Amino acid sequence: MKRRAWLLTCLLACLVIEVPVAAAQAALNEGQGHPLKGTWLGDWGPNKNDRTQVLIEMDWDGKAVTGSISPGASPIRFTKAELNHNNWTVHLEAVSEGVRYAIDGRIENLGLASRSIVGTWVQGNQKGDFKITRQ
Repeated sequence: MKRRAWLLTCLLACLVIEVPVAAAQAALNEGQGHPLKGTWLGDWGPNKNDRTQVLIEMDWDGKAVTGSISPGASPIRFTKAELNHNNWTVHLEAVSEGVRYAIDGRIENLGLASRSIVGTWVQGNQKGDFKITRQ
């Protein structure tokens, strides 16, 4: 009985590991490239009623994620961009005119072309949540 429970546990652990990896591979096979590459549209804000539209463009140069955020008229280049492929979390930073941006999120629906990133957005002394979807 213990052996059967152990085998079942191992099987479930393999599935937990394999499903996100398979989703990422499916995205690559469909020509979507790096999981962050593309144009992302959405909004952020401190509450449901106070939202700011944002555009984020990301690329992969083979070594690093590059790109910019556009919470207004002019794009702001990333000073830091990281993807943790173990848990599909994203960390982005940028600075413009003394205002620091820090964006932390998790990729949702990784296997889909229209995947989203959801998380926390800090802009200067303002903090809120955000959701952006890849176009």
